[in-house]
Amino acid sequence: MMKFFWFLSLSFCCCYVSNAQQPGEVTDSSSDARQVAKPINAVFTNFSGVVKELNKVLLQWDVDSTEDGDYFIIERATDGDRYETIGALRKTGGNNHYELTDAAPPNGADFYRIKYSGQGGRTLYSRTVQLNLSGEVDFKFYPNPVDKLFIIRTEHAVDIQVIDPQGSVRVAKRLQPGIQVVNVSNLERGIYVLRVADKESNKIISNQLIKN
Repeated sequence: MMKFFWFLSLSFCCCYVSNAQQPGEVTDSSSDARQVAKPINAVFTNFSGVVKELNKVLLQWDVDSTEDGDYFIIERATDGDRYETIGALRKTGGNNHYELTDAAPPNGADFYRIKYSGQGGRTLYSRTVQLNLSGEVDFKFYPNPVDKLFIIRTEHAVDIQVIDPQGSVRVAKRLQPGIQVVNVSNLERGIYVLRVADKESNKIISNQLIKN
């Protein structure tokens, strides 16, 4: 009987030890650590990137669980593996939203991530954001000046806008790859801006459009 109770006690101890911290958690070293365990990605609550005009990339992210003096290192790779540092920002005050513009991203596929470096020695990474940039938007339009109709030829799906001198959008269409005809007969004579957004490369360009 004594051996049986000794076996039960040993089994109970083993089960209790198995509740130790699991990989992927950050815990407080205080006696109340069980209440503050959290995933290691809790620092980043949001991270996104968008291609702006002139082929610049705007990166934005929100943070949590950080302290003044912590750093955010912005890294970029063209192969998704070998990253290089393109910028660094320091956590200041109560600011939890940060932005950085990559003014000269390479054409093709670009991968971005944020490396968090805390004063306590903690290093974490955000998720990876991939953006595709092309050197030019592959499209042509004619005639220009135009009377009633003009033709657009494009290799990718595009969104077009015809904008008047006051900044109002007078024509807005989504066009599929190929040759499309756009009717501008309801526009007054004058000079307009033809704005074309390539849906594949996320690049936007603008051209002058003259209406007879």
